[in-house]
Amino acid sequence: MKNKKLVYRLSCLAFAVAAVVVLLGAFTRLVDAGLGCPDWPTCYGHVWVPTSEADIAKANENFSHAPVETHKTWPEQIHRIFASSLGLVILGIFAVALVGRNEKTPWRSVVLLLGVLVAGTVGRVIIGDKLDPLLLLFVACYFLNLCRLNWMQPTASNTSSMPFKLPALLAGLVILQGLFGMWTVTLNLWPQVVTAHLLGGFTTLALIWLLIQRCGNYTWQLNSAVLSELNTIKVLALIGLVVVALQIALGGWTTSNYAALACADFPKCHNTWLPETDFAQGFNFLQHVGPNYLGGVMDNAARTAIHFSHRLGALLTFVVMALLAFRLFRVESPLAKRWAVIVIAGTVLQIALGISNVVFALPLAIAVAHNAGGAALLLILVTLNHRLRTAKAS
Repeated sequence: MKNKKLVYRLSCLAFAVAAVVVLLGAFTRLVDAGLGCPDWPTCYGHVWVPTSEADIAKANENFSHAPVETHKTWPEQIHRIFASSLGLVILGIFAVALVGRNEKTPWRSVVLLLGVLVAGTVGRVIIGDKLDPLLLLFVACYFLNLCRLNWMQPTASNTSSMPFKLPALLAGLVILQGLFGMWTVTLNLWPQVVTAHLLGGFTTLALIWLLIQRCGNYTWQLNSAVLSELNTIKVLALIGLVVVALQIALGGWTTSNYAALACADFPKCHNTWLPETDFAQGFNFLQHVGPNYLGGVMDNAARTAIHFSHRLGALLTFVVMALLAFRLFRVESPLAKRWAVIVIAGTVLQIALGISNVVFALPLAIAVAHNAGGAALLLILVTLNHRLRTAKAS
């Protein structure tokens, strides 16, 4: 029980750090600082950033293709420092969960493969990109092994037991996130990796939040009639979670291809309801590795297709969230009605922030808030789904 309380406290710390990392990541992208440090994990060879005139001159000599822009170096390196701190906290959570695991929990293959993954990441820093294919193999083996273990021994519904597979999943995910962060730099903001990095950040935040729910034993105690009504909403709540996740992915693809202002008017796009679009190019997930993707390389029709899809996704999200809120509000329970208000309020606020991004030409504060709103809406759906699936009759 002491170990579980420690995991809970560490998870709360990890959640706070992860929230900062997500916001810093959004800020870094929005101020075009994704390549503020052209090397990884150092910044122009420095643990921090080059600050003196001599250091900057030497950095410009060593990295002539990417001269120092001091206003872009510090956001990137601060983001890396917080992300590294998050990784250490999550590995600490995994270590505590490992010590306090159930005796029947299979753990040897997880620890072995995690060790290989950590060693491979360190080796990548020393040896270079020749290890990238091997690293991808290590990542695949780690997550496939977790799937195998979950299939052999499904997660117990007993909320009092120490979670192990969820901390193990987080440990692998945070290392993968570090690799995505590295490839974001080494592959020159390749949109596929930038989007994956954003999704990985949101997923990490959501899984830490889920771990807090499990370790905190946050469940609903409801009378049987209310519980029976809420059971009919489980599928819709899960659909809502999937829709929000897909909309976040669309948002990630929008920002990684610099399509946020492809439609500069609202509610129309280019003063028409059906603008000229190029969906084949806009959703070409096989863009070449090599070019510098800072600022985007797609033409306007392709970017319009991405932006327009994100708007349609927002409309679909609103419909699903409104239906979910309506179903919750009809349940004869003050708790369910409160959650109906939370769901619809979070959705409306997020859509309002998205509209404001267009109307006010992507002001930094609103754009960062839009990222935060997406994370908040995701956490609302994660919490609701967890509560619905762990609710018990009083």
